[in-house]
Amino acid sequence: MEEPKTLSYDWQYGREELFLRIDSYMSDDNLYIGLYHMEDGYPESFADLTVNLPFAPLGGINEAYIDHNFSKEKLRFIKQHKLGTIQPDTASSGYCIFQRVAFDLKKLAELDPEGTKRFMERNGI
Repeated sequence: MEEPKTLSYDWQYGREELFLRIDSYMSDDNLYIGLYHMEDGYPESFADLTVNLPFAPLGGINEAYIDHNFSKEKLRFIKQHKLGTIQPDTASSGYCIFQRVAFDLKKLAELDPEGTKRFMERNGI
């Protein structure tokens, strides 16, 4: 098994080396991006980068809303690694506001080729 490509993620508790898992949400095939790290030799979920808001409009299949937990750090991570473009639009759910991002599918494919391929096939790309 090939080692996943990691990216540095800085947050209030220090620096983490993370890799991405690309998938789609089961209810509507919207883009899912998970952040993972290796723990004791096994992939372990660190956080969800995206959140599924089926009621909120998206401008394209490559777009998703960013999970509100540590969202400033997540948006900085997206910018730092050129994963996508932060859009001016937001969506609200409960007391939370979620930022919309247009992700670069080619960049995601470099980081998780198999997951991105499955996502694109499910969405007819």
